[in-house]
Amino acid sequence: MNHNDDFIGQLEDYLATFDGVTALPDRVRDAIRAELPSARQVGPRPGPERVFTMLSNASTGPRLGLAAAALVVAVVLGAAYLNNGNDASRVGGEATSTPSPTPAQTIAPTPAPSAAAQPLELGVAPPVPCAASDTSAGCLAPGTYRLTGAAGVWPAMVTVAVPAGWFEWFGGTGWDAVLVDKGRGASGWGVMFYTVGDVARDPCDSNKGSVPAAQVETPEKLADAMAAWPHFTATARQPITLDGHSGVTFRLTASNKSTCTGNGTAGQSKSGAIVDAWPMVRVNDPGTHGPVTVEIVDTGNGLLVIRATDFPQTSPFDVSSSGHSPDPTFHAGDQADLHAILDSIRLSVPPASS
Repeated sequence: MNHNDDFIGQLEDYLATFDGVTALPDRVRDAIRAELPSARQVGPRPGPERVFTMLSNASTGPRLGLAAAALVVAVVLGAAYLNNGNDASRVGGEATSTPSPTPAQTIAPTPAPSAAAQPLELGVAPPVPCAASDTSAGCLAPGTYRLTGAAGVWPAMVTVAVPAGWFEWFGGTGWDAVLVDKGRGASGWGVMFYTVGDVARDPCDSNKGSVPAAQVETPEKLADAMAAWPHFTATARQPITLDGHSGVTFRLTASNKSTCTGNGTAGQSKSGAIVDAWPMVRVNDPGTHGPVTVEIVDTGNGLLVIRATDFPQTSPFDVSSSGHSPDPTFHAGDQADLHAILDSIRLSVPPASS
């Protein structure tokens, strides 16, 4: 530094005139004046930083004096700023400071979460053996899958958790099923899903014609049409909610098995696939038929029917195709799996692609 520095001159003048509440001792003033010419110049810094640079470079002796002087300068400059009149308003002749408005907090919008990968379709699920003793891979690897079908086939993306020992049976577009095997052979016992097109007036007599899909567009209307089937008995329907969607449920049993041939015809899926009345009717296996539990859900984009073989005895297919003798408790151990599957069903936005 040199003696011509404006800041030093101003500080010298201030030291000469400063009284304050407690005047600086003469020894402090003298120490400051003696140190100013020898303080190392570090380079220009703005405002308070310049003063703190001087403090750091001063020798130990006069540092206290410099600190005191710096404090005095800071107080004076601060007072001058506060009394400058900026951002002040006058009320009753007195100046009152007006607080600066607090800037509105800006909250960045939460980025939309990336779409979760859709589960695999049942039709492309990894194949595994149905039991430890199997040499072929005829069942699905346990996991959560969606029903098989391209965009628009199902009124919602229907996902289901499949346990070990179960396989897919695909009946046609808009008609899919998850059935149990567990190494005992195909059974036809499990959970079936289908969309709703025209509905048969009599599953055992195609000459009776069909009820148009437009006349069974609600769960209640479809339940009424099925309850009116000849040779079938339906329990009183009850309201249900599936994943936030309302619907109805009831039990349906064929009362006269000898009137149908084959599996009968319940109607069509929305895509035109023929939906049979399995396993309620099958004339070739007397004494093995069981009731089914029917759930009809309004997805908001069309109806979804879920038909479950929630009975413990052998199914017609167990006897006729897999060679099992009629057994009243054959599927009793499978019912826990069946209930878990039904509880796992979820409905979401229809998939964009197959």
